Amino acid sequence: MSKEIIPAGQSISIAVLFISGSSLFMGASGESGNSSWIALLLAILLAVPLMLVYSRLHVLFPGKDLYDMLIAVFGAVLGRMLSCLYIWYALHLGSLVLRNFGEFSKTVALTATPMIAPMLVIGLLCVWVVGAGMEVLGRSSKFLLLFSLMVIVFIELLSVPKYEYHHLKPLLDSGWGLVLRDTAGSFTFPFAEIVIFLGAFNVLPAKGSARRVLLSGTLIAGMIIIVVTLRNLLVLGPDILSSLYFPSYVAVSRINIGDFLTRIEGSSAIIFVTALFIKASLCLYVTCNGVSKVFKLKSYRSVVLQMGLIMVYLSGFIYKDIMEMQYFAYHIYKVYALPFQVVIPVMLWITAEILSRRKSSKSI
Repeated sequence: MSKEIIPAGQSISIAVLFISGSSLFMGASGESGNSSWIALLLAILLAVPLMLVYSRLHVLFPGKDLYDMLIAVFGAVLGRMLSCLYIWYALHLGSLVLRNFGEFSKTVALTATPMIAPMLVIGLLCVWVVGAGMEVLGRSSKFLLLFSLMVIVFIELLSVPKYEYHHLKPLLDSGWGLVLRDTAGSFTFPFAEIVIFLGAFNVLPAKGSARRVLLSGTLIAGMIIIVVTLRNLLVLGPDILSSLYFPSYVAVSRINIGDFLTRIEGSSAIIFVTALFIKASLCLYVTCNGVSKVFKLKSYRSVVLQMGLIMVYLSGFIYKDIMEMQYFAYHIYKVYALPFQVVIPVMLWITAEILSRRKSSKSI
């Protein structure tokens, strides 16, 4: 099995890019209009206790990943059945991310190119990185996060002249009902998706590192998503924002500094591809790691190419069109993902705590 260990700083970079991933371009769930940023704040507050539960599992099972925990707590049969569910979830999520990129390419960037081509390129790149090891993914993430933050800050400063602050008024005009609905959507997508990282807990160095990685990653990514959401809202307004598939791209395309600095939306597209690449790579690693644990393979690397190609193939027919993709992301996904993100991990945590206390009482 893998003996790779990556530092906490690189793990935080992976977590930040993973969480921010698709949200940078697709945007957060936005039914609440100009109050969507409030929903994001509430979603972050909900995500913090969940991150503490995840990090507690790392303390209870040092050096083990999600699949080891499931098998240790629920037994060989039920543990492997639950592990198969998480293998599917990681594979499915990776396919969703690749399809997001495919739809973006088809709609905006490479309109005459078959959608499978850019998805295959990114998929093969993910195969190469995961095959090279998590250390390579960690070092790449640290560099790419620094680059992404520089571009985001630069774009935010250039967007200031286009801000129209009246788009923020009236606050909560749609009521708390839609805000709470958006909170649930933003909680599951993107914050609670970091449950995928539990499948890579075996690469974290120490007991306390999981709390630092998950909390720091959630808060930093949350700040980035809120800043980008507010920028899109101030530039485009709630009505236009709700009608777009890729609002960030359109918002950045509005930047025009003296008819000299224009058409810089390509730089924001680079950020999207960067975060998407890291997110899909982590999904692929967790999928392959799960397959190796369930079927007792010597290394996850032996199935990286096969699972990577399956992920690309699945992404090609997972939706009929971009409208179905958006509907699934904002309406169906929050119900579909909840058992993977909350129900099963909480059950695992409670059962592990009970077993741990029984073991401690017997040893006294």
